[in-house]
Amino acid sequence: MAETTGPLWSDIPLDLAGKILRHLPAHVDRLRFAAVCPQWRAAARQCPRPPPMPMLLLPDATVYCLPGSKPFQFPDCAGYTDACGNWLVFSCDHGCFLMDPFSNATVTIPALSCDRIRYVGDPAVDEAYIESMEMDALMVEPISCKLVFCSPHLVAAIVLLWGATRIAVCQPGATWWSVSADSQCPDFVDMAFHQGKLYALTGVDTLFAIDVSMDHNTGHPWVSQMLQVINNPPLFIPGPDPLTILKMTYLVEARGALLVVLRKMQCQYAAGATGLAAFEAVAGEQNEFEVFEANFVQSQWTKVTVLGDDQILFVRRRCSRSVCVSHDEVPGNSIFFLENEDEDRLWSKVASSSCSVYNMKDGKVSTPLPTVSWKRGRGLHNTPFATWLFPQN
Repeated sequence: MAETTGPLWSDIPLDLAGKILRHLPAHVDRLRFAAVCPQWRAAARQCPRPPPMPMLLLPDATVYCLPGSKPFQFPDCAGYTDACGNWLVFSCDHGCFLMDPFSNATVTIPALSCDRIRYVGDPAVDEAYIESMEMDALMVEPISCKLVFCSPHLVAAIVLLWGATRIAVCQPGATWWSVSADSQCPDFVDMAFHQGKLYALTGVDTLFAIDVSMDHNTGHPWVSQMLQVINNPPLFIPGPDPLTILKMTYLVEARGALLVVLRKMQCQYAAGATGLAAFEAVAGEQNEFEVFEANFVQSQWTKVTVLGDDQILFVRRRCSRSVCVSHDEVPGNSIFFLENEDEDRLWSKVASSSCSVYNMKDGKVSTPLPTVSWKRGRGLHNTPFATWLFPQN
C-alpha cells in the first residue's frame, strides 16, 4: 500500500499565498518567500502588495532589512563612496559610475574635477567674471554635496565650488559637467526631481526651480535658469540660548507633492569654541520634526500635520523618499532618520551613528534597530557612510 503524504507548501492557493506575502514588509523575507517553490515565486510576481521596506546599508556593506532582521553582507555594495537615490556611486579611473545594487545596472558619469567642468552662466554675467572664477577653480577642487539621477539622460548635482554651492548637470556617459556660473550663488542644501523638474532648497528655506536646457550643437544639458518659486521667511530660526536648536531640512517627493522635512535638534553650546564647532548634539531623543508642502499656487510652504497611516518618510540629505506601507505590519505616519549623519559632522562631536524613527502623532523617538550603530563616515572625503536602499517589488 502506497504511503500517503500531507499537502505540500506548493498546494497553497495563489490568493492565499498572496495574503501571506502582503504580511512580509522586509525585502529579504520576500526573497525567501519566492525561493520556496515556483508557485510561490509566481505569487511574488503577480500579487499586488505595498513596496518592501527600505534597507539600511552600513559603510562595511552590512545590510539590515527594516523593520528588523539579522544583518547580512551585500558584497556588490562594498567600496561605494556616495549615494544617489537608489544608486550607489563608485569611483573609477576616468570618473565614477552609478550602480543599482538590486539589478546591477550601471551608469557612468564624468569625474567632478576642474578639467572636466564646462562653465555655463546667465548671459548677464560678463566674460571677465567667468574667467576669474575659472582661475579660482584651478586652486579648488569641486566637491559633490548631492547627486540626483533624474533620467537616463540627466544627472544633476549640488557642488561646492568658488566658495558657494552651485548646480551642475551632465549627461550619463558624457565627459564633462556643466556648472551654473550665475551671480546669485544661493546656499543650496538639498535638491529633488519632482514631476519632471529640478527643485533646489536653500538654507533659509527658499525653493528654486531649476530649468535645464540642451545645447543644440552638442546635445549636452546646461542650467539655463534658476527661478525662486517660494521665498517665505525661514520655517524656523534657531535661538541664541546656550541650549539651542539647530536645524536640517530635506526635500522629499511624496504622492505627487513636494515636501520639506524640518528637523530640529537640541544642541549644547561649548564655551570657548567658535562657529559650528561650538555646538554638540544632545541625545537623539531631542530630535523634533515638522513637515511642510510646497504650495506652488500661493508660493508658500503649507504645514502638514499628518502623513497618513500608510506612509513613512525616510530622510537623508543624500537620498530621501516616501514609502507606502501596510499599517498592520509597520506603523505609518512616521519619519525614519539617521543620527549624526555626515552632513552633521562639522558640529557634532559624536563619533558614531544609529537609526531612529520619529512618530508624527505623539512626537516620540524610538529605535527600530536597537543594537545597531556604526562609525560615522566622512562623505566629502570619499569615505563611505550609511545610507538607505529602496528595493522594488
